[in-house]
Amino acid sequence: MNPTQPGKIFWLVVLAGFWALYGLTGRDAWQTEEALALAPILDWLTGSATPWAAPAPFHALVAGLFARAAPFGLDIQDSARLASGLFTLVTLLATAFAARGLLGIGFGAPAALALLGGFGWMLRAHALIPETAWLAVWACLLWGMALARSQPKAGGMLFGVCLAILTLGLRGLPDLAAGLVLLLAPLALRDWRETQYRRALKWGLGMAVALILAGMAVMAQQGQLDAWVRWHGMQRFVPTLAATKLLSELAWFAWPLWPLALAALWHDHRRLGRAPALHLPLIAVVVFLPAALLPAWSRVGALLPLLLPLTLLAALALAHLRRGAAQGFYWFGALCFLFFGVAFWVYFAAIEWGMPAKLAAHVARLTPSYRPGAVDEAAIWLAAGASLLWLVAIPLFPRAQTRPVLVWGTGMLLVWVLLASLFRPWAEAGWGYRPMIADMARHLPSGACLAADVEPGVAAMLRYHLAGRNAVNARADCPWRLGQVPRVGGKLAPKTDHTVWQGFRPRYKGQVYRLEHLREE
Repeated sequence: MNPTQPGKIFWLVVLAGFWALYGLTGRDAWQTEEALALAPILDWLTGSATPWAAPAPFHALVAGLFARAAPFGLDIQDSARLASGLFTLVTLLATAFAARGLLGIGFGAPAALALLGGFGWMLRAHALIPETAWLAVWACLLWGMALARSQPKAGGMLFGVCLAILTLGLRGLPDLAAGLVLLLAPLALRDWRETQYRRALKWGLGMAVALILAGMAVMAQQGQLDAWVRWHGMQRFVPTLAATKLLSELAWFAWPLWPLALAALWHDHRRLGRAPALHLPLIAVVVFLPAALLPAWSRVGALLPLLLPLTLLAALALAHLRRGAAQGFYWFGALCFLFFGVAFWVYFAAIEWGMPAKLAAHVARLTPSYRPGAVDEAAIWLAAGASLLWLVAIPLFPRAQTRPVLVWGTGMLLVWVLLASLFRPWAEAGWGYRPMIADMARHLPSGACLAADVEPGVAAMLRYHLAGRNAVNARADCPWRLGQVPRVGGKLAPKTDHTVWQGFRPRYKGQVYRLEHLREE
């Protein structure tokens, strides 16, 4: 693979930075996973709990530091979500360096572009969820392993620190087990049994053991060890995803990485034992596949680490793709994202301008609370400019080996810009917590005590949106009570004389909440 020119690296950095940071602020949580990730940050900021008691202490700590710093005057939620942008940039950088160290000069930029084009990563990279930190640390661990054979001390220290963070600050014992297997399995191969890698293992494992023991000692001293074990102990080894479900989800989640990875394996299938560049990615796939059956923090978030070795294999495939296959992959990507772009603009026209009428009526039924005109004019111009620029650039992309992943990387950037620019208000009206809580708060006197008997995600968003206005869950005997409406015979329980308000998020019509005023304070 030819080395990437400095000018192209500069534009790749600009592209990656814009993709990672755009759309992080100015919106409410859309999914339950984001609300659940916000809860331990609020606990730490208010002093009611330490990050050690969180499901992902490392993510809670870093996002909490961003929230406490409140850069650019942002609120807590927007500031905390900036941590996701940082983790995304670290993931791209570490993956590029891992590809360069493992595959050689010239493979770093293609690897970053290939990862940018992964379907399953886009929404998660821009969400306030622990998987952003998790993926970044795994990418750094693979970078340390790629570095270990040439710089054993630096590589060993890097993957040692990463193993400690994975164990103490992320998924816990499952990550420790997966990390140890990943680090030790290469010793079964002749090319990895050399002195340099064994020295790196001594440095890395020694550092990991020291950091893990020190962290557990601190937790024990603070009385937080039991809370940590509850989230990160042996119970995390209970699978939550069936193997058949894993493969069906992976088919779209890892597109277009897995076809390129298969192409790399097919090219070298007769000399796998003599291709050390393939050994680490293949071992990582074997380790991450069963580990993906174990619970993470979102529904299919456990699949994310699999993107890293598939990205390395995809970057290697680019050096061997035949011209016809590369052109076919390129134009398939161009047509695919052209379709997405046209579809997004048609849906936006239906939502905002009422054309075409049938589609406008359909989307209006999905989110009846949305009112056209909520999208900023600047956002529309940005989306239009990005669409036009991508269309103009498609035939001008250089006929280089990176051309197939260039169209997929820029295409996913276009998709995210269109989603974040054109559909943010509409998505927030349908999936967000803010409209429902604001509607409920109009019926709740300021300063009133509210007992919220709701799921943890809703409780966290109540604390966030009502902070300084009402005391949420302050006492069990609060005169105001918010709870989910039970169903009797498939129908909602009838309203009582105490019912003051009843509502739901439009895209979650099955989850209806009721505010009741039980007595005067």
